Amino acid sequence: MNILADTRFGGYLALIWFAAGRHRELRRPLLRAQLRRQVYGAGVTALPVIGVMAMLTGAVAVTQLSALIGADSDLTQRMLFLGLFYEMAPLLSALVVVARSSAGIASELAVMHLHDEFTTLRRFGVPAADYLLLPRIFGLVIALPAVTVCFQALAIGSSWLATALLEGRPLAETAGRFLDFADPWLALLSLVKSALMGAAVGIIACHHGSSGEGSTQAISGAAIQAVGTGLVAVFVVDVAFAALVYVLQ
Repeated sequence: MNILADTRFGGYLALIWFAAGRHRELRRPLLRAQLRRQVYGAGVTALPVIGVMAMLTGAVAVTQLSALIGADSDLTQRMLFLGLFYEMAPLLSALVVVARSSAGIASELAVMHLHDEFTTLRRFGVPAADYLLLPRIFGLVIALPAVTVCFQALAIGSSWLATALLEGRPLAETAGRFLDFADPWLALLSLVKSALMGAAVGIIACHHGSSGEGSTQAISGAAIQAVGTGLVAVFVVDVAFAALVYVLQ
């Protein structure tokens, strides 16, 4: 067990076990305030980038689909739900969060580790791991699904508008056709997928930020490892859910 804990994968598992067992500590006011700060940093501040990407992605998706399959509104709306709403929205949202937040979390924790702030918190009677790691992990678990919902709404809205303009259909009719193909269970599953992506990104960033060597060189290394491994984890979760949907259907 000790050998496993010394490996990178073992560190991830240990942090997952820690977060699962200590999540109730987030009810404490001190940790709740930190959780709100992390949700704001990872989610709210990402909305301008997410908004622009979502609207452009929706319009481009409709343009390309219209060029490929013609004015088949039913097929277009079905592909928009499965491809854009269910698949691309959670994935692109996760990539934005990884690019913006993983390096920041890992380097921030690495700097704290360098200055021995973990020990300082313990001396003041504050559980360092609870205070520093739990809000960052669960902040991403909350922020990423919220960001994904915003991406989905804006992307689908822009795709409806583009469809109505390209095909000359009323906007209400376009929206109605999309809703006919929308599966509520897949919509819910997309949010579950986003939450798991957020958990994976948070676990990885916190592990690399808090387990470095306590040197200035380790700060950049932690950021690089957090982003690189976080990207891999996002695609692993995405492929796993794609396989799950394929099996269930």
